[in-house]
Amino acid sequence: MKAAYRAFDAFCELPEEMRAKYERNEGNYGYVKPGPSKHTDEKEARHVFNVTGSGGILPDDEVVPGLKSAVDELTRDFKQLSAMLLTALAVGLEQSPDFLLSKHSRMLEHGNESTLRLLYYPPLGAPAPGLARCGAHCDYGTFTLLAQDCEGGLEIQTPHGERWGRVGHLPGAILVNTGDILANWTNNQLPALRHRVVVPEHCGRGRHSIAFFVHPDTDTPIEPLDTKIAKASQESAPCRLQKKKRGVLTAYHHIQRRLRETYAS
Repeated sequence: MKAAYRAFDAFCELPEEMRAKYERNEGNYGYVKPGPSKHTDEKEARHVFNVTGSGGILPDDEVVPGLKSAVDELTRDFKQLSAMLLTALAVGLEQSPDFLLSKHSRMLEHGNESTLRLLYYPPLGAPAPGLARCGAHCDYGTFTLLAQDCEGGLEIQTPHGERWGRVGHLPGAILVNTGDILANWTNNQLPALRHRVVVPEHCGRGRHSIAFFVHPDTDTPIEPLDTKIAKASQESAPCRLQKKKRGVLTAYHHIQRRLRETYAS
């Protein structure tokens, strides 16, 4: 992860016209420069590089030494960790061990919208009004694996949306955020986690994180399971998949709708 952070720093220091060669394509692969928030009216201060199975290019070693090798290693490790978690989750949902894994068989391949995302939030000094590092949102997919450095700023919302709580840093930890599709599969018994990244009071250094968004294969029907999960008494707000009466037929329909909402501008 540290190698990826260093290499992505070098990418963000490239001239803007060179970074523009790698901008996000229609398949969501590529670079997204800092700009207006896709989730709120705030401005966002972050550099993003998405790696997906839809096809795209990474800078080679002549442009950014070490970036491709770091990404290749990260994608292998995150896929292995995701497979282990999907197996454990299926057992916890009283399904066969391969129930979820079989629905995520093409992670980072064609026919699956899983994404590895590198993020760099530059140091801000005295932040301008309305500037957020990442606006409040829920993730689209099954779950997200998130690694972050020690700079802080990640916050999660309580079930009733009454307040935001800061997530502390534990070196080497991988956070697991539940997403829209897992909320729908579990009848919102595992609700999608609403989260954001705020600007810390003392923002002298940049912040790095790496997210791996785990999605089912695009032809997977998303239907609630008949499983009861022991849970606390609080009722959470419905996830994005449950807001519309008709619902979503497949993982493909869901991700395309959410991408249209996100990149509508």
